[in-house]
Amino acid sequence: MININDKTIYEIENLFKERSYQKFRAKQVFRAIHVNRLNDFDEMTDLPLKMREDLKADFKFERIKVLKTFESKIDSTKKYLLELPDKNIVEAVYMDYKDRSTICISSQVGCRMGCSFCASTKNGLVRNMTASELIEEVYLLERLNGPISNIVIMGIGEPLDNFDHIKKFIEIITDPSGRNLSHRSITLSTSGLSPRIKDLADTGLDVNLALSLHYADDKKRAVYMPVAKKYSIKDLIDATDYYFDKTGRRVSFEYVVIDGVNNLTEDVENLRDLLFGKNVHINLIPLNPIEEFNHKKPGARVLEDFKQRLIKRGLNATIRRSMGIDIDASCGQLRNNYAR
Repeated sequence: MININDKTIYEIENLFKERSYQKFRAKQVFRAIHVNRLNDFDEMTDLPLKMREDLKADFKFERIKVLKTFESKIDSTKKYLLELPDKNIVEAVYMDYKDRSTICISSQVGCRMGCSFCASTKNGLVRNMTASELIEEVYLLERLNGPISNIVIMGIGEPLDNFDHIKKFIEIITDPSGRNLSHRSITLSTSGLSPRIKDLADTGLDVNLALSLHYADDKKRAVYMPVAKKYSIKDLIDATDYYFDKTGRRVSFEYVVIDGVNNLTEDVENLRDLLFGKNVHINLIPLNPIEEFNHKKPGARVLEDFKQRLIKRGLNATIRRSMGIDIDASCGQLRNNYAR
């Protein structure tokens, strides 16, 4: 059977033409899926009953099940353990701010990047998520919480390691005849696959790009992030400069602060040498401790001191507000705990 929710309207038109359906039926089905968030042909009551029965014989929707919901007691964050059709488990997060609602979605089952401070990668990569699953992941959270205004592809997995499915997902979720989410409302986070950053720039899908830098020195970065052994910081800067030149989007540099490791004077100077004069933003993130990485979460004073030292050197830096800290909202923690 064919997944239908990851097909463009033109692909559905061609599939329907092969089955002698009228062309306007493709638009009806596309809107039912991507405007009304339906994932059941029986609910598409504007279609003839016979057509609905025939569609069910040829096409399918990827069903994702909510295994468990965790709701924060200190803010509006909700975290979901989701079961995919093959019983693999991923996570997604819903965050409600005053002026917007944001969801953070997973792009892979596990991750192969091996960053030492990240829970998502501890059991390696199982498989990529499909574009169909990515779309259903978004619409499932919208059915539960209402329309969202922003998507962050920053959950379990390395999005650019799943390039083709991510590309298809963005193309469909931003289609003006369907969900019509703005490219500006999507942020993709990568650990630094330099060639793929350039490939993304070349697609014309000018989403916001967040680079997980965390260390401004190649040797130190390679100790904690194996991807740095393949792509140097110079490679990353070349790629992000290319992305900015092609898209006009300011790149955000994510920086998980590990007190006594990457907030030293040498780190401040390295960051200045690397980013001064560039139209970029440094997003400081307090380490969310995991069992496998023996470091503590930095205090508010440590974060503020580091931020001020960067600002004094002419860099644009802010501290990310932590959401859902009472429900293990760091990517991969709930999945790992559930597996245990």
